Amino acid sequence: GQDMVDASKLLGVDIMTGHWDFTYGEARIKKIVDGDFAGKIDFLAQNVKTSDFGDAVFKPYVIKEMNGVRVAIIGQAFPYTPIANPGWLTPNWTFGIRESEMQETVNDARAKGAQAVVLLSHNGMDVDLKMASRVTGIDVILGGHTHDVPVPVIVKNPGGQTVVTNAGSNGKFLGVLDLDVKGKAVVGFKYRLLPVFSNLLAPDKDMAALIGKIREPYQAKLTEKLATTEGTLYRRGNFNGTFDQLILDALMDVRGADI
Repeated sequence: GQDMVDASKLLGVDIMTGHWDFTYGEARIKKIVDGDFAGKIDFLAQNVKTSDFGDAVFKPYVIKEMNGVRVAIIGQAFPYTPIANPGWLTPNWTFGIRESEMQETVNDARAKGAQAVVLLSHNGMDVDLKMASRVTGIDVILGGHTHDVPVPVIVKNPGGQTVVTNAGSNGKFLGVLDLDVKGKAVVGFKYRLLPVFSNLLAPDKDMAALIGKIREPYQAKLTEKLATTEGTLYRRGNFNGTFDQLILDALMDVRGADI
């Protein structure tokens, strides 16, 4: 938990939503979010509710002042978590897209004085595009899950338009968004993907030291030689690669799966 906070501080991460995080299980997530993250990182998810009374498990949104503009950031965790991941890890929580609640959340943020509304989403591009066509009042969706989408897609809806983006995966790009806000409306935007040339950039010494500290107890395991490959093992963004195939072959071998 604390190592994650330190890393996020060095990276400049203030706000996040959830996807693979949920495989830590409910108790661990709540301990990190309510403990380590408190007052430092906002973990947002408007679509995670308790399965008994339908109460919100996490904060749905925050309003931050940026350059004198009140910007609402809403969180949307991966909606298919209990299907794509083992359901026993989150037995007391329900997920889903929750489109009508999303509209209510946007309306609430606007009523509280938000001049711009940004959705931090792990829906995936197809779900985000459909949501953008039906929910009004979201200016931009900064999405994840689909990975490599080079240009923003502008979606018209009854309330105006929503800009839908996905900034790649594996730290390949940094999505840079500039909004031009006049009064209570976004009147223009600039969005670009900043490539992260990790092999050309000198590592940040503080971050390198933190990574070294975190890895240190596991160094022997991490450096153990398991096998030698003659071909290149790689993972592509959203299609299968040689490393994916290696993982799947291993899973089939160990678990005895047919497919």
